[in-house]
Formats: sequence, C-alpha cells, structure tokens
Amino acid sequence: MPINLTGALNAEQSKAATTIHGPLLIIAGAGSGKTRVLCYRIAHLLQSNIKPENILALTFTNKAAQEMASRVRDLTKKSLVNLTTSTFHAFGMKVLKKHGHLLGYKSNFTIYDGADQASLLREVLFEEELDPQAYAIDTMLHLFSEIKTERKGWPSDTPQIAKTLYDAYRRHLRLYNAVDFDDLLMLPLDIFTRYPQVLDEYRSRFSHIMVDEFQDTSFEQYRLVKLLAQQSRNLCVVGDDDQSIYSWRGANYQNIILFEKDFPERIEIKLERNYRSTGTILDAANHLIVHNSQRKEKSLWTKSDSGKKIVMLHPQDDEEEIDLIISQMRKISFEQQLSWDNFGILVRTNHLIPAIENKLMLEHIPYNVSGGQSFFERKEVKDTLAYLRLLANPDDDVAFLRIVNTPRRKIGRTTLQFLRDVAEEHRCSLYSALSYCIAPDSNQGAKRVQPLRALYELIENYRQTIFRSGRKKSAVLKTLIEEIGYRQYLALTYPDNDQAVQWRYKSVETFLNLFARWEQDPENISQSLFDYLQRLSLSARDEGKDDAEEKKVSLMTMHASKGLEFAIVFLAGVEDHIVPHARAVEENPAALEEERRLFYVAITRARQLLYISNCAQRKRNRELIPSIPSRFLAEIPQILFEQPAEDYELDQHDALAAFAALKDRLAQKESS
Repeated sequence: MPINLTGALNAEQSKAATTIHGPLLIIAGAGSGKTRVLCYRIAHLLQSNIKPENILALTFTNKAAQEMASRVRDLTKKSLVNLTTSTFHAFGMKVLKKHGHLLGYKSNFTIYDGADQASLLREVLFEEELDPQAYAIDTMLHLFSEIKTERKGWPSDTPQIAKTLYDAYRRHLRLYNAVDFDDLLMLPLDIFTRYPQVLDEYRSRFSHIMVDEFQDTSFEQYRLVKLLAQQSRNLCVVGDDDQSIYSWRGANYQNIILFEKDFPERIEIKLERNYRSTGTILDAANHLIVHNSQRKEKSLWTKSDSGKKIVMLHPQDDEEEIDLIISQMRKISFEQQLSWDNFGILVRTNHLIPAIENKLMLEHIPYNVSGGQSFFERKEVKDTLAYLRLLANPDDDVAFLRIVNTPRRKIGRTTLQFLRDVAEEHRCSLYSALSYCIAPDSNQGAKRVQPLRALYELIENYRQTIFRSGRKKSAVLKTLIEEIGYRQYLALTYPDNDQAVQWRYKSVETFLNLFARWEQDPENISQSLFDYLQRLSLSARDEGKDDAEEKKVSLMTMHASKGLEFAIVFLAGVEDHIVPHARAVEENPAALEEERRLFYVAITRARQLLYISNCAQRKRNRELIPSIPSRFLAEIPQILFEQPAEDYELDQHDALAAFAALKDRLAQKESS
C-alpha cells in the first residue's frame, strides 16, 4: 500500500522526502521533524524501487541508527534486513573487516578504547626507556588523534621524541592487530584512496546515501561520504548549523559550506516549522541565534499559540537556586498533574550537577543523570561513602571490602582469605573477624597482624569520634580521608595525569561539602548518620528500578540534552562566567558563537514552559562570588520574560476549594 506522504508531512517535509535524485541539503531547524522526514524519505526510496541494499543512512549513535531502521520497518511493514542504517564508526569497521587485509590487518582485529590506548602508550614509553610519569598521556593521545585525522599538523616546536612515540604507537597497534577509533575512519579512507576497485564496489552498492546531524560531522567523515557519493551524486545531508556544538571533538559545521562547493547542483530545502515549542520559546531562540554571523538564515515558527512567558528566577545563591527550582517543579507537578519525567534540568558544566543531584535525593524526587554518570556512582565518591558506611556499621562487609586496600595497606589475598575463614568459623562480619585476628592469643605473625591492627585502630578511633561530633561529622570524615592519604592514593593511581587527580579529589571535596550542608540544615531534626546513609541507599535503589516503574526528572548538561525535549525545562546557572563558559571564550574568542549555539539548543528543548535561573552570587572554591546574568539574556527581548508569581497564603474559601479539587483528582485516579 503506497505511503501517503502529503497526509503525513507538511509541504517542505514532503518535498525533502520525495527529492531522491541528486544532491540534497536539508536545513532542519530544532523540532522540525527531521528524523520523521528521513524515515519517510527512505520509505519513499523503497517505494520508488530502490533496493534496500542500495541505501546507506549514517548517523552518530547506535540508538539513533536502530530507531531509524525500526521506524522505516514500521512504515513499510517489511523486514528490510539489507538496509544499512549505521554510525560512521560501525560502517568503517565493516569496511575494515572485509578489506583490512589490503593494509595488513586480519579480520579479527581488536578495537582499542581510551584506556587501552593509554596502556599501549605507557608500554611504548617503557620500551623507549622513558618514564611514563614524566608524560601527560591523555594530552599526547589527543595530539596523536589530531595528527592521525589530519585536523592539525605537527606544531613547529614539537620535540622529536613526540614524533618518535607517535610512530612507535602506530607500529604497536599494527603489531597487535589493533585499531583505535580514529583508525575506523582513516583506514577505510586509506583503502578507498589506494584501492579504487574497492571504492568502486561501495559506490556501486550504495546508490543513495543520507547523513543525519551533518553539522556534527568531522572533516574525515565528510571526506568518506564525499568519496562514496562522488559518482552517483545522490547524497542527502540533513543538519542545522545553529545546533553545531561539538567542535571540541572534531565536528566541523563548515562541512555544510564544503558540501555546497563540492555539489553545486544541490537542491536546498529548509524545515522551519517547529512541532515542539510554543511561540514564545521560539521567539527567544530566534532573537538569540541571529547574533551569530556564520549561519544560514532561518527562523523557526509554529502554528501553536505563543504560550506562557519565560520565567526568570533570581536566587541569592546556588542553594536557594536549587530550592526555587524544586518548589516550582512541585507546584507545576501538582497543579498540572504532571509526572516527573516531564521535567528537565539543564546546566552548562558537570560541576553544577552534584549539588542539584544531592538536593533532589534529599527531597525524595526521583531523578536520572542523563548522558553521564551519577555523582554518587563515581569511584572516589563511593570510596568515601564506604568509609562513612563502615563507621556507621562496622558489620557492613561490602563497605569493608571496598576500603580494606583503598589505599593499599599490604593486606594481601592470603590475609583476606584468612579473614573470610575466621568470619565463617565465628559466623561474624569481616570486621569482627579482624578483632579476632589481632587479639594477643591469635598466634598470627607480626607481618600479617600489623596492617590489620592499623586498620582496626583507624576505624575504631574515628567511629568513636564521629558519634561524639554532633554537627561536625563531615569534618571528622574529612580528617579521616586526609589521614589515609586518599589524594596520594589517587596520584599513584593516575601517575601521569595530575588533572585527573585534581578532578577526582574535587569530587571527594564536593561530597564532603554536600554532607556538611546536610548536617548544618536546620530543617534536619534527626541529624542521624544512619538517616543520611539510608536516604542515599534508597536513592541508589530507586536508580536501579526499571524506567517504566518510576518517572524521573532528567538532570544533564546542555550538551547531553541535544536531541531531547521536555514539557518543562529549567536552565540553571545562566551567568556570564558559565554561559558562555569563561574558559572556552578566553582560549578562543570564536568559541562565543558556539556557546550561543549551545544556549540556543538548551532553550529549544522546552515544549511548554521555560525557566531560566541566575544567582546574585555563586559558591566557587568555597567562596561566594558575585555573579552577573549571562550576556546572552540581553539578546532576547525582555517582553518575553516574566518574574515568578509570589507564593501567597490561601484564604479559607480557596483552601477548601483546593482540598476538594485534590479529593476529586484522587478519586478519579482510584476509579481508573
């Protein structure tokens, strides 16, 4: 049965879906339905007798590729096993598996991730009789990536040893029949360039090629699709230069300009109708983004109404900011009967997440940290928590096993097995077994007993101290972390990366500050260490629930929010040193336009309501520093903003009416 394109798509979308011959540039604004257009375009190609095996659709995540294939199957009601929807790297891997032998690779090659690459580079340094601790491994690998992908040449002041190490690194990859992620793009390019017959094979197979999120492609990714489509000219690229926010990982939004130059006969279609946001939100986004000079002119519009104005929040500090956001979420959730998954809280940088996450946890609001690891799941935070758990409950074997050699205490595998045997014999915890092992009549050698006694005395001393400390438990924990030398432990774990040491220890300090904030909160009547740990445990348990069981607030960076949408969005920390990010602009003034694009992306995640918050002062390095609103806010007409309505006390009539309305809602829920 033919697919009704005109009934399913608007005029511009339909034109984009039915233009299937020759190069096509689709400029798809935020919320304009580009994924829908791509799926209908593939369906139309199939309906026009283009075989599934002749279609190649490239995107950036496996999830997006799978979703595209699934939606096309739903549209066509066909299995389409030969349709290729893939990431660039997955496509490159397939080329390399089939033709890598031409470059000396076996088909069972290994793909090295970042940790594997770092280990390999350390091995290279050892072989060159160099001290790995004297080199910044991550910095060197980043330079190697830029050289390999030809994004940069060798700087003029590069020492010869760096080039020697780069050559040795590549030789070792070849020796181990291994590739890194850059190789998954560069080696297929090498094959296509050196072996025209292989390129012809792929050109013959893929007569129609599509690229999603084209503004996020790197130069080498563009080179790849350009080679494949150079003869057929049937290359469709879909993107939005206003949403290019990944230059730091090689994305080049100017690939749109290169495409126009390389395919001058292209047809260009703009998708400007937005199906996501209210008119007010789109007005704000449009007024903001026109201040960028290097962009294609476009203006988002919608047939829906203008909606409510953007609400500005002006808290005194970051603690009040979180409280305001939570109170607004509770109010909206109650008044509109919205579940928590309708709310998104977006921030510019990861360092703003822990304080918000902590408050959501304490307020029993279910949340999910999207696009990144939860703060409380970081290893260094879990290590710190394990000490706190053991002080509260010495019979916690899981906590004991986590800290027993963190940092190293010369308690080896044999000693740990002996502890387990003692615990089993006496039917007690490992910590209790520890006391048996260090008793004068235990008959254990001094070599085994000494580190065990030191650990036992450490925990016992701090257990007694923390329960006598009142509202200074965090200070006791801080002293413990300092006494065990946790920072030195991190330095030994990451000997060549002082930045990683600082970042990880900063997480420990952040946790200590959050703990201190909790115990100093006058609303916490109990002040019980057990109460705090139980709250954390319940929060962690909730994190493990199936998403279908519980709806959660999404907490994430603005970068991670791209491609997502929420009914209500809160943008926190919209202050001038954060949005735009001060360091990004200082290092490269041209980054201001990308920072503006990032803010544009954040604004356009909201469907119904948008809240923007900036503090009068924000805590930085334990000091309250005055803040000023982001310069980007001045680029948006003030008529689009409003201040939040003041909370007011209900009179008796209104209170009874609100109570009656609540009873009706609960009754409706029970009956349904």
